[in-house]
Amino acid sequence: MTPPPPPSRTRTAAFIALSLALTAPAHPEEVVPQGDCATPRAGTDLRHCDLAGAALAGVDLSDTRLEGVRLENANLSGAKLVRARLQGANLQWANLAGADLSGAALQGANLFHVTLDRALADGAQFAKANLFGANLIQTRARGADFSDAHIKDLLAEGADFSGSRLDRAFIFRGVLIDSRLTGASLRQVVLTGAALEGADLSGADLSGSLLNGAHLAGSSFRGARLTGARFPNAQVRGADFAGALEIPEHLAERLVK
Repeated sequence: MTPPPPPSRTRTAAFIALSLALTAPAHPEEVVPQGDCATPRAGTDLRHCDLAGAALAGVDLSDTRLEGVRLENANLSGAKLVRARLQGANLQWANLAGADLSGAALQGANLFHVTLDRALADGAQFAKANLFGANLIQTRARGADFSDAHIKDLLAEGADFSGSRLDRAFIFRGVLIDSRLTGASLRQVVLTGAALEGADLSGADLSGSLLNGAHLAGSSFRGARLTGARFPNAQVRGADFAGALEIPEHLAERLVK
């Protein structure tokens, strides 16, 4: 029996090229130039820097790589951090008042007692971040992700979290007076002792949430989903539950009294 002819070089090269294409990463890591730690600039890699206590007010740091960087006590007020990568960064006690964090990635970051008053954080990612004692007064964080975040003792009066995800977030004693949470996902969130007077939760999903002892006077839950939500000891007088879906029995009994 005559053996088959060896594959041609053209066919072999094509096969190798196809194999490499299939094994190459679908989204290769973008290479950005290494930045100067003394004068940080936008679009640079600053992961080698120690920026603790740095004076960076008003500086444009958009599209920078700051994963795991020390930024505790840094002054970033009014800074531009659009699409910045801050996963795992240490920002405890940092001042980010009025900063623009739109689309920034802060998953797992340490934001202990950070100041984010009047900041913009639309579409930002705060999943599993530590926001213990954080100030987000009048902050706008529409469509942001705070899922699994630790947000005990939050101060967020007048903040806008419309369309955001706060699933499984721990917001014990959070102050969310006059805040906007319309269409937000708050599945299995803990809002024990929360101050929600005047808050708008219209159309929000609070399935499996816990609002033990929450203050709800003047708040709106119109059209909200309350499947399996718990309201023990909550102050519900003056709250609006018109059109809410699957109101739990223990809450329904209190609303008719």
